[in-house]
Amino acid sequence: MDAAASQSDPPPLCSVVVVNWNGLADTLACVESLLAQTWPAVEIQVVDNGSANGEADALERAFGARIRLIRHADNRGFTGGNNPGMQRALDEGRARYVALLNNDAVAAPDWLERLVGFAEAHANAALLASHMVFFDDPSTTENCGIDLLTSGEAVPRGRGRPASAFTEPARVLGACGGAVLYRADALRTHGLFRDDFFANFEDVDLSLRMLACGAECWFVPGTLVRHRLNASIAKVRNDTFRIRSVRNLTRAVWINLPWPVLLLNAPALLISHVLVPLLAPLVGQRDLARILRAGRRAAFRDEPSIRTLRRELAPRRRGSAMAMWWRTRSFLGVYLRYLIDVVVLRRRRYME
Repeated sequence: MDAAASQSDPPPLCSVVVVNWNGLADTLACVESLLAQTWPAVEIQVVDNGSANGEADALERAFGARIRLIRHADNRGFTGGNNPGMQRALDEGRARYVALLNNDAVAAPDWLERLVGFAEAHANAALLASHMVFFDDPSTTENCGIDLLTSGEAVPRGRGRPASAFTEPARVLGACGGAVLYRADALRTHGLFRDDFFANFEDVDLSLRMLACGAECWFVPGTLVRHRLNASIAKVRNDTFRIRSVRNLTRAVWINLPWPVLLLNAPALLISHVLVPLLAPLVGQRDLARILRAGRRAAFRDEPSIRTLRRELAPRRRGSAMAMWWRTRSFLGVYLRYLIDVVVLRRRRYME
């Protein structure tokens, strides 16, 4: 295609999915930020997960034809909320990109322009991580992608560090589903979120699945999103949520990571899976031990399905196992901070 022809092509469409569940005020601000995007080809899909007090009607009144509203009769979680919007974008075939934005987040006007521009220049970038900052402290990073620890935990990359520290693009192991851009063709190839995850670490699972098949995940600097951390999750953070989180992350690791990575990380995985639940009660963390045991049991209760999903993934594996392993991060520093914050100073509970 010559330069003149390419200049006359319309900009690729990006379909953005926002899930609302009893968070009307946040969702209104989120959608307003999407309507203010400088990227000229944006479709906004709002999925209401059975909110109370007529919130779906309120969204329709507020935005009318400027959004496409999907109504659910019940709360289907992050996966069941986002998947229908993503699938509709894929089925209709008009969008080259599909983005997700948490309803408790507000995107800078050039958020999509920067993400799509980077994707257009990097053909193998299947998913792109944004720079999420704390809503009330935008000078501090909430996450700029996801780090995977050698022990199998996933943690927010860069959390607590100055936003000014992340000014260069970087290959990362995962993108937070709270503000992410996916290439539509990559979703068609690798699939959407696993519905049985419901909420939490579904983004890690999809990121690792794509990377295992040779796709790339990039952090794109300047893609600022102010995030009211936990505004949505706080409504459901209980033991069921924590146990399901352990279950989901455990399955994501054991389904997607290549065997060489699992073998190289075996000592750290042994510490995480076996020693931590055994030793936690000795330092007053009986609750942690109970949640870890219950989450691991839930993950491996259907162990044959893990083997089945690994076999299904095997023919599509293209990624370098050593490259994935090299990007995993040591668990020691994170465990030490947990020991200080949770065990010694008791500033927070596990998974808060």
